[in-house]
Amino acid sequence: MAEGSEEGLDKRIAQVTLLTEQKTRLQTQLTEFEQQYNLASDEFYTRFERGELGDATDFVEWSATYEMIQNLEDRLAVLSGEKADKQ
Repeated sequence: MAEGSEEGLDKRIAQVTLLTEQKTRLQTQLTEFEQQYNLASDEFYTRFERGELGDATDFVEWSATYEMIQNLEDRLAVLSGEKADKQ
């Protein structure tokens, strides 16, 4: 393997590691919201986007956390060579 491609691979591995660590931290936050409100995040997000839950600070934070995880998953899929076809 050429030195340049090895450096590129090392950078990709570092990015994947960082994104995975961020996702783990955010997932912990989602779990806390789910337990506090006794509601799964996907159900919460659907209802929040429909305007059914109001705009309490916790809900705005929960929504943002959910969206950040979706973005991280998309980025991880791209880095692993998968297509992020969710949308």
